[in-house]
Amino acid sequence: MLKKPHLRQFWSENRWLLLGLAWLVSLALGIIGFYIYAIENGEDWTTGDVIYRTFQLVTMNSGAVDGEVNWILQFARFLLPLLTVYTVFQVLMQLFMEQTQRLRLRRLKNHVVICGMGRKGSRLARELLGLGRQVVIIEKEPRRENAEIIHSLGAIVLEGDATNKDILTKARILHARNLVCLVGGDSENLQAAYQAYQLTRTRRMGKLTCIIHLSSIDMLNLIRRSELSAEPGVPFELETFNPYERTARMLLRDNPGWREDSNSEDIPESLLVVGLGRLGEQLVVQAGYLWHLLKRQGRLCIKVVDRDALEKFQNLLRKYPQLVKVCILNPLQADIYTAGPLQNILAEPGEQLLIQQTYICLGDPVLSLQVCLNLLQIPEIITGPICVQQSKEAGLGDFLEKPLPGLGDVRRVITFDFYDYACSAALILGGMHEMLARDLHEIYRTGSEFASTRQTWEQLPESVKDANRQQASRIQYLLKAAGYRISPMQDWDADKLMFAETEIEKMACLEHDLWRKAKEADGWIYGEQRDENKRTHPDLVPWDDLPEGEREKNLIVVRQMPVLLARVGFQIDRMVNLGSAMPDLK
Repeated sequence: MLKKPHLRQFWSENRWLLLGLAWLVSLALGIIGFYIYAIENGEDWTTGDVIYRTFQLVTMNSGAVDGEVNWILQFARFLLPLLTVYTVFQVLMQLFMEQTQRLRLRRLKNHVVICGMGRKGSRLARELLGLGRQVVIIEKEPRRENAEIIHSLGAIVLEGDATNKDILTKARILHARNLVCLVGGDSENLQAAYQAYQLTRTRRMGKLTCIIHLSSIDMLNLIRRSELSAEPGVPFELETFNPYERTARMLLRDNPGWREDSNSEDIPESLLVVGLGRLGEQLVVQAGYLWHLLKRQGRLCIKVVDRDALEKFQNLLRKYPQLVKVCILNPLQADIYTAGPLQNILAEPGEQLLIQQTYICLGDPVLSLQVCLNLLQIPEIITGPICVQQSKEAGLGDFLEKPLPGLGDVRRVITFDFYDYACSAALILGGMHEMLARDLHEIYRTGSEFASTRQTWEQLPESVKDANRQQASRIQYLLKAAGYRISPMQDWDADKLMFAETEIEKMACLEHDLWRKAKEADGWIYGEQRDENKRTHPDLVPWDDLPEGEREKNLIVVRQMPVLLARVGFQIDRMVNLGSAMPDLK
């Protein structure tokens, strides 16, 4: 039996087919009813007369007949007019929606175009609409119910291929602020981005920031090297993101032990990852990299349980050989679908290492819950929190909030929804800049030089967050001015790069000048005291007139740039002067 949401979905997707069937049934009832009426009342009607009178029921011109009326005709002469009214209403609503959508499209600007209306695209659209952003979604074959829900929230849904220039033009890509490519495969996302890039070459005002979802880490690193976003004069900026890499990084950062100001007792020295899929793999990589970046003592112990653990680990080490230097890696091959082998292999004499942090990264919510409950039965080994991947749609998170007796200490269980981490509007639309802004704030929050700033990122007012975002967006400009560029992370020791003092001074001075111009453009003026209401600030002076303490803040941030970028998977390289480096080929 279909549940109510499924009935709505079925009706939404098959509405016109069902209406057509209803018309056929109603007309058939009318014909049968008039045949019976003619026989019972001695009318000499031909088949043509019966059909004609049946169609007249649509406009209520033939229903009033004398004599005995059978129940079939009675039913048909009410059903057909009602069906007519309902069909006309549906058609008018469809036409009205299409015309309204066309009018809205003509006036759209600074909106977000999302390619793909799957789980990621739909969730992102809902969040953006809740934030007051204008959204256009392109989907090749939209599910009617999903499209109607998104449309009712204020989005415009276009049916078509996102890799088609005409569809992108129809979505007013030349007036959009963001394009988010969330189509099924990497190739389609790249094609959509490339078509948008070609179109924006003729753009006159503003720029388009294109965010590409890429599942392949190798492809991600290749595209990060692309010069697509660096061509002079083209108002197109490229951002890439891998949801698994980003989710893994955010999951680790949620644990106090993975922060620079962690207490020694908070630092996890041993991890267990159950499931070495794309998310599990990135958790291992990001944990090892972060351990190295934070300069933790000793090596991090990581156990991984998977049915194909040995083969997957060999592939992982081929891609990330640096892991061996910072981690003690222990792949455990076990059938996670049964409780016994998993518990037994962790309880073996040679494997009895206390696990301080566990991540269950399985796509099946029921299996994830089963593994979690099994691990709770060995608290002498699994001592720390257990993070379990659970989608909100599965509804199994409630089971852990109000558990049955005897299941273990479920207070140690932390559920997370992959899409909440991977598809938040701020992280996708902010991209690298958003993550840099968070890390910039961590410098201000944890540094002794910035004692007045102790709020976490979540506690900050939006105006301060925006200031951090603006500062993050200036980093690439500062580095370019000093002869550097940002590249995808290859060298895990890239955070140890040290600038010359003259370079630090130059970039710090430039950062202050850019900050001052931005403040003044926003209506701020110099004042001896900082006043948010009067918009006065004592630091709105030239670099040479800044107090020593304020100058030191900028210098510290510049010195921390290699570490900041390393945290989000980038390194700083010195730009090669091609004019002097290339030989004369004439």
